[in-house]
Amino acid sequence: MGCSVSIVIATKGRLDGLARLFASLKNIPHWREIRPQVIIGNNADEPGLARAVQELVEGFGREVEAVRHLRETNPAGPRAKCRTQNLAISQAEGDIVAFLDDDVEVAPEWLGAVRDFFASRVFDAMQGAILVPPEMRNNQDFLRAYHRYRTIPFLQYGADMVEIRTLTGANMAMRRELFSRVGLFDERLGPGRSGISEDVEFAQRILLRGGRIGYEPRAAVYHEVDWSRLTEEFFRLRHEQQGRSRLLYKRNSLFSVISNLMRAVWSLGWFFLIGNERRKYRAKGRYYHYRAMLLEKFKKFKTFNAI
Repeated sequence: MGCSVSIVIATKGRLDGLARLFASLKNIPHWREIRPQVIIGNNADEPGLARAVQELVEGFGREVEAVRHLRETNPAGPRAKCRTQNLAISQAEGDIVAFLDDDVEVAPEWLGAVRDFFASRVFDAMQGAILVPPEMRNNQDFLRAYHRYRTIPFLQYGADMVEIRTLTGANMAMRRELFSRVGLFDERLGPGRSGISEDVEFAQRILLRGGRIGYEPRAAVYHEVDWSRLTEEFFRLRHEQQGRSRLLYKRNSLFSVISNLMRAVWSLGWFFLIGNERRKYRAKGRYYHYRAMLLEKFKKFKTFNAI
């Protein structure tokens, strides 16, 4: 059974990355056979940048078919990724809706692997591999920084991995009918709102409603190495975003937040003393995570008492 595909790409205006992504899509051998629909959600805040994104999309559309530019305006606040993705879902015509970030490039077999996965498997959603670019695989500066921070979402499970329990939004796909069962993306989460975790929360809803998520290594993308993400500052900000985001949908109790924070502090001290850098940074990330949760709890408490 064949499956039609819609590709959704939300962008804040990373023009160079978007151009590289378009170039990689054009290099897919089976593009004209599969004839996917492409929806670009233009979330650039600055009008000049938004026009540049639109021009880039229009140029791409002149070379391939079925490209739609979606300019989401939200005068009440910042343009959020989840809101744009939800609008794109309402316009998606494919049986399968695939999501790509604007800082990846697809492997030539990506589109065929997405189509074949859903045509032959029973899963509701698919996670594709997110790989290190070939030119960076032996870069020792990158490998050291990535080993420490893990703040770029590279993802590659073992060859025997078939079914998983989470999603990473840079390269994922799902059956369009799934949204009628589990709902759309939570617009409180993700870039432009809480900053992160919209993919993880969506995956949890899939599982809660009896859905299944499969892994397809052939549906691979290469993620850009952004050195600004491999810093102490970004590491802290990312884990604080994660803490605040997960508090929104997990609703952790104050007791659990404090106990996990204390455990993280103890672990951080222990791994610092024994010199285990990877475990030290894992504990440090949990410390930032639960500290942000605790501060958010206090903020809500003060707001409640001020009413």
